[in-house]
Amino acid sequence: MKKMILTFALFGALFFTANSVSARGIIVYSNGEKIEVVKNLPDSVIIDGKHVNLGVMYKQFSVFWIPMWNYGETKSVLVNDKEDIYYDLTAEDVEMLKIGFNIDVPQEPVIGFWNKIGGKIVWGVVILAVICGCLITRKDDKEAEVPK
Repeated sequence: MKKMILTFALFGALFFTANSVSARGIIVYSNGEKIEVVKNLPDSVIIDGKHVNLGVMYKQFSVFWIPMWNYGETKSVLVNDKEDIYYDLTAEDVEMLKIGFNIDVPQEPVIGFWNKIGGKIVWGVVILAVICGCLITRKDDKEAEVPK
């Protein structure tokens, strides 16, 4: 039983940390638009004086920098090298990339493995580890009981 309480306490400590100024807990999460570079474009692709790359934009919810789920519309965009400014792609832009630079722009934008599936695998392993840890401690507690 002590191991189970300790496990939950440590798991809870991941979500809440003490602040020396106030007693509020902190949960590190992000929610909103995410831009991921899909393909680096040649240096000659410049918009507003800045080099851009082909990217995909979507909305994502993550906890402790591990993605939990993606939601909303997924669309192809052009993003600058710093990944802080993006430009929506029009049909003309897609044709220009295909013809002028011989770049294949997919019809449906694809999110990378880590952001699509990888985070779910990590969270699944964490949850299974906690459950298995609780079951093992429960079994150990039953074996440690002294018969009356």
